[in-house]
Amino acid sequence: MRLRNGRRWGCLCIVALLAAPGANPAAAEDTQIVDAAARQNMQSVRALLEADVDVDARRPDGATALQWAAHWNDLRMADLLLQAGADANAANNLGVTPLALACENASRAMVERLLRAGANPDLAQVSGLTPLMIAARTGNANLVETLLASGAAVNASVRKTGHTALMWAIGEGHHESVRLLVAHGADVDARAQTGFTPLLFAARSGDIDSAGLLLAAGADVNRTGSDGTHALPLAILYLQDRFALYLLEQGADPDGSLHGVPALHVAAGDVTNWIREWTHLRGVGPRAHRLRQLDPDRRATLVRALLARGADPDRRITTAATASPNTTLKDGAFNYFAVGTGNLQGATPLWVAAWGLHDRQQTGSPDVIRELLAAGADFRLATADGTTPLMAAAGLGHRGGPGRVGMVRGPVVPLVEEGVKVLVEAGADLNAANEAGFAPLHGAAFIASNEVIEYLVRQGADIDAQQHEGQTAFRLAEGSAAGGFMWHTYPETAELLASLGADTTLGVDGETLARRRDVALAPENQE
Repeated sequence: MRLRNGRRWGCLCIVALLAAPGANPAAAEDTQIVDAAARQNMQSVRALLEADVDVDARRPDGATALQWAAHWNDLRMADLLLQAGADANAANNLGVTPLALACENASRAMVERLLRAGANPDLAQVSGLTPLMIAARTGNANLVETLLASGAAVNASVRKTGHTALMWAIGEGHHESVRLLVAHGADVDARAQTGFTPLLFAARSGDIDSAGLLLAAGADVNRTGSDGTHALPLAILYLQDRFALYLLEQGADPDGSLHGVPALHVAAGDVTNWIREWTHLRGVGPRAHRLRQLDPDRRATLVRALLARGADPDRRITTAATASPNTTLKDGAFNYFAVGTGNLQGATPLWVAAWGLHDRQQTGSPDVIRELLAAGADFRLATADGTTPLMAAAGLGHRGGPGRVGMVRGPVVPLVEEGVKVLVEAGADLNAANEAGFAPLHGAAFIASNEVIEYLVRQGADIDAQQHEGQTAFRLAEGSAAGGFMWHTYPETAELLASLGADTTLGVDGETLARRRDVALAPENQE
């Protein structure tokens, strides 16, 4: 609490003042009543008042005796100070008033005393935080009611963020305070400067009770935050699927989006790649941008509900993105350290679902792929770099193991095998290639999935297809530095490809290619 810091620094300043040569004793005595109140010494406070000291004397940080009485919730001392004429609106250097401190303590008795003594319920701190906002955050509904009855401005907002008392109450889950604020005219569609509306705060925490109060008061279920964020995809992103289903019942747009990512995409799979900037701007951080993911059954339920409400199965993500934060859009799928993909803008829900089969949190769902295909999703629609859902399902854009000693193939992932089969059986092109010539089989070689490789080859995939640098699936499995600075070699997978008929003499081997890259990346060869 700020006043505690103020107390410490105030005492230090007094000690320094008394020790200084030529210090004025009278100046030091000016803060005696504040010091006594800070120590909760009622006897000293009474004696000083009888000695006619200034009841509103201030410490260097601006703190007064009444502020300390409010801080300690000392009703008897507050009464004594107020009877002596203490200013109920005296604020410290940060603009904190006794009323604000009483609200921090959720003390209705102290608040009522201060209001009767003339405390202004709308005096804000330097930040713009008002007593009503503090009361809404602490959750004492009686306190909120008392302040509102005293004329507190219900729609005042924090200067820097634009947060209102209603947003504070919803953010902390205080439903009775939400009800009171709404009943007194709180703006249910207000937008904070940081992007959120009251409904968006409710969506993030899954607070259906608060959402019901907002919607009943006229809140627009489709009103976006100042950055264009809809409540529906936000709820799904934060794993609030019950809240998302509730919003759909209330008429939420099934194609509502977040940072260019529609709700159906968020439900279909992991959309981390496209929302890195969005999460970073909200304090999640560049390395902690990956949120927890829904389990497959919950995803399938949401996808069905969204499709039933008219969500477009072929809607595309409008945000540019790469498969890894370590690569850029500049070189696209041709990037030395990309794993076969470039700009993922334009991904469909089916593409995201196919990509999600490789999610480390095991949330991929072939059932979601089936739901989308049944709704008419077009399996031919590719991202901006030409990567199709089948390529993503097979492994393009994903790294295999970290090249550990003794690792001869990638892990067995039944979900990936099943998802690939669903797409192939639907008619997906086995030999389609993206902008850099990567086909589904190259993707399977990247992750060294023997089961997927064998299935694709038996279904007619071109086992000797070459990407832009001339590498075949065999060459990638044999040894490759693609996808990072680690060397990947999967002898068991290379052996499988050879046994399936791969031309082991075709294309460039990984070591030769790596040396070429080193030369190309040398400083003297850079423009």
